Amino acid sequence: ASAVLSPSPVRRTRLLRSSTPTMGNGADYGPPQSAAPATPTPDPSTVEALRAQTEGATRDSAAPAAPMPLPSQVAAPRGGNFAPIPPQAAVAPDPSAVPNPSAVSNRMGGDEASARRLWQVVAQSFKAAEQRAIPSEDIDNVGSIAGEERVPFWEQPEDYAETQRKDRRTIFMHDDWVRHRSSERFLRNMLSIPSSGINRALYKELVFVTSVAAFVVAFNCLFVSYQGAGGVVHPGPLNFLDANLKTMSLPALPFTIAMPALSLLLVFRTNTAYSRWNEARTLWGGLINNCRNVVRQSNQYFPDDARHTTLKRRMAAETTAFARALRNFLRGPSDDDVLRGELYELVSAGLMSPAQAEATMSASNRPMFCLQAMSATLRRADIDSMNMGRIDTSISVLVDLTGANERIFKSPIPLMYTRLLARFLSVFLVLMPLGLWQALGESWNHWATIPATFVISFFLFGIEEAGIQLEEPFSVLPIEAFCNGAIAAAADEMLAADGSKVFDEVPVV
Repeated sequence: ASAVLSPSPVRRTRLLRSSTPTMGNGADYGPPQSAAPATPTPDPSTVEALRAQTEGATRDSAAPAAPMPLPSQVAAPRGGNFAPIPPQAAVAPDPSAVPNPSAVSNRMGGDEASARRLWQVVAQSFKAAEQRAIPSEDIDNVGSIAGEERVPFWEQPEDYAETQRKDRRTIFMHDDWVRHRSSERFLRNMLSIPSSGINRALYKELVFVTSVAAFVVAFNCLFVSYQGAGGVVHPGPLNFLDANLKTMSLPALPFTIAMPALSLLLVFRTNTAYSRWNEARTLWGGLINNCRNVVRQSNQYFPDDARHTTLKRRMAAETTAFARALRNFLRGPSDDDVLRGELYELVSAGLMSPAQAEATMSASNRPMFCLQAMSATLRRADIDSMNMGRIDTSISVLVDLTGANERIFKSPIPLMYTRLLARFLSVFLVLMPLGLWQALGESWNHWATIPATFVISFFLFGIEEAGIQLEEPFSVLPIEAFCNGAIAAAADEMLAADGSKVFDEVPVV
């Protein structure tokens, strides 16, 4: 899966959603040199590697084999940098490529129960990939930017505001920044208003407030007076019920007094929400750096022998598992099947035992369980205490960053503040048509009160909605891209470089 290229608020659910970045070469977050289309389906080389491994392919006893590429990594060339490209349509896998249980059991030393469990996970992943595949006749309908199509708000589903959050996980590259600051952005943003997710998220509030405005206009025209086509004012058709009835309106002064307080509350709300998002992104930046450091330090301090080469690979696998376990905690139970499949990918690669994979899934705090596994691997290494302390310090920083993620996720902005702002804003906008009635008296029968109420409500409610959406930042952060690209692929590249001994070569002068 690939990272989303540009932040478009609307996607069709039938289109393939990608969440893993492709990888390129160059400086961190540099331009792509080469990139393969990211799909949720293992490519043929990976299928053949898995088939060969499960059917008992032997390994060279003199030198440890390079780690088998994992399905979550095969879509990307080796590299440690994001280079997202527009995602391609998934191709349904060949069911015959799924290894049979007996072959898996033979490869795992006759452990039939664990082998059957592993086979079920792999088979389910192939089935899920087939279900997500886009029919070939629909490929041409995929949008040119990030595989998306804009959908008018009246065609968006009821739960669109929540399901759309996964599509806001954006990673910008050079072309995206050029488009973002393009002089055409004004026209593009105006034309996309009908398909804005704000319309669907707030349609109940907007319909109610606009209906109040329409009621105020209709009531005053029916019961007080109305202006005819020739500009002559006539008594309302129902004016005979009470000839002394006054227009339904309020002076603008109360709204003028209340507006500064409401503005301060809205600014504080959005600033606080953005601060939470920014802190969450900063924390994940620290997670990425420290996970890379653990792998780098392991490569540097572990001796170059067969046993410690295995420990290096195991440490890298457990570091990747930790990042994905933290993602699983932040994503919720809906991510459990994804995490289980990723752990069993490590099992199939010989980097984790089935018992450890099941113990990780059974743990009440999966990220901490993975960190403990990293500490256990470190304890088995024959290195001096000073180097062991350096690696342990990096693991300890990961513990601190995990706790900081839990703090943000479990602690919302105080509810009394959120509810006060919501009530203040709702009452202000419901009464606003009464204040606009006299101010917009130059329009025919004060009809401008209705669209003015809608537009003002759209933007004021939208500001509050932006704060609500950012308050829980993890579901809009591209954590899958961080785990699979910035951490897993970078670790894989570091292991490959360490095994190739390329750094041992002396430059020719």
